[in-house]
Amino acid sequence: MLTTTAAGRTFDYGYCIGMVAMSGAGFTYPVDFAMTANGVVYVINRGAEGLNQRISKCTVDHKFLGQYGGTGSGDGQFTWPMSIDLDQDENIYVCDEYLQRISIFDQDGKFLQKWGTPGSGDGELQGPSGLAFDREDNLYIVDSLNHRVQKFTKDGKFLAKWGQHGSGEGEFNTPWGICLDRQGDVYVADWKNSRVQKFSPDGDYLATFAGSASGIGTIHRPSGVAVDSEGDVYVTDWHHHRLQIFAPDGAFIASLVGDAQQLSPWAQEYIEPSLDTIKARRRVNLEPEWRFDRPVAVNVDAEDRVFVLESSRGRIQVYDKVQDFEEAPLNL
Repeated sequence: MLTTTAAGRTFDYGYCIGMVAMSGAGFTYPVDFAMTANGVVYVINRGAEGLNQRISKCTVDHKFLGQYGGTGSGDGQFTWPMSIDLDQDENIYVCDEYLQRISIFDQDGKFLQKWGTPGSGDGELQGPSGLAFDREDNLYIVDSLNHRVQKFTKDGKFLAKWGQHGSGEGEFNTPWGICLDRQGDVYVADWKNSRVQKFSPDGDYLATFAGSASGIGTIHRPSGVAVDSEGDVYVTDWHHHRLQIFAPDGAFIASLVGDAQQLSPWAQEYIEPSLDTIKARRRVNLEPEWRFDRPVAVNVDAEDRVFVLESSRGRIQVYDKVQDFEEAPLNL
């Protein structure tokens, strides 16, 4: 299943990045990640209870570049970090749903500033989750426990809001992830309503992506969303352990379930010194390990490569969306 073809699209599995690790070259219950144009990846580690909350920095070709942050409530520390994004200067913005604030770092991990006020009024936050910048460097925040989206300047000035608790069009029930497409339209993973909603940059409702009423096209507890250059929509279906792919008109295209048959270089380096571990792995069925386990976030780069972050397995699986794919002719 390393190649999936459906509705004129083809996705080739490439490789995976990362492994579970309490520090260093690996991730601890990661919940979100952001990527630069030159292949640097910043991963938010939610960590265990009161431990290992941090930002990990690496490249898409497995080079570990360091980590920073830490557990606590001081400047540059996290309690329940939830989402991450980069402004146009590649400064790093992280929301903390417990501390109700946004923390800002430079590329080298130096803490710059923080902002955010708890509450339910305009510009106040209650359980912030998803973050996404637009082309003007304004920041959209999923204000999860207030069941709305808010828009701020990068330094925290309130600009706009939309949404309320409910299940109708434009309403939310504990929303989570967010992204913008190349036209600036906004997509929100509506967690407890089990759907993704699309809005104009000003918050006008445009569409819903929810799949069929039952079967392989359904979404249950979506956590992350991304859109590629052709407008296809990718949704991490957290409950069903899969990535759901939809056409721009909402038609279901395909599911990806994970294909990590080969460990990442970090994981290979970790197990190579232990012959007993290598032998034990040869004796068991490893297929469950290949598959997604709690996929939590997704990003698409400029080449339409699809990156899927798994919280439980502490890794990112990478797929190529193949352009102009043709089946090899059969010689009869």
